[in-house]
Amino acid sequence: MSTVLWANYLVDGVVSSDESDKYALHEHIDQLDEICRDAGLAPLSDWCDSTDLAFNIGDEDELPDGIESTDELMAADGVWTDAGVAVDVLEQLLAVIRDKHIAFGDEDNAHDDIVQELEESIAYAQEAAAVNGKFNFSVVM
Repeated sequence: MSTVLWANYLVDGVVSSDESDKYALHEHIDQLDEICRDAGLAPLSDWCDSTDLAFNIGDEDELPDGIESTDELMAADGVWTDAGVAVDVLEQLLAVIRDKHIAFGDEDNAHDDIVQELEESIAYAQEAAAVNGKFNFSVVM
């Protein structure tokens, strides 16, 4: 089982997820954060929520009373950023990666995978921004 990121948005207390495995973004999050910092952007890891991962690998067998899913738990207590901010940061990050032809990984260059996953994430964040929602990446396994 691999660990990946999913793009999510929060609108009116309801979480929607693209449920698209973003393996490359998760695998290279440290390098992406470094690129963000060098470009004066917020690191992507600041918006990574581990609610689902913590529940699935933790000792808890049951969700708190009144909570029926980890999405509901993440909606209430998760890490979120304004979707408009997310769109701006993701677009700037993508531009830097494309302009500088940044390679990801020592053996297999994941540049194309990173670009594709960022494009998917931007599109999802744009949906949230259109309705003044919030955005995050959830860490799922």
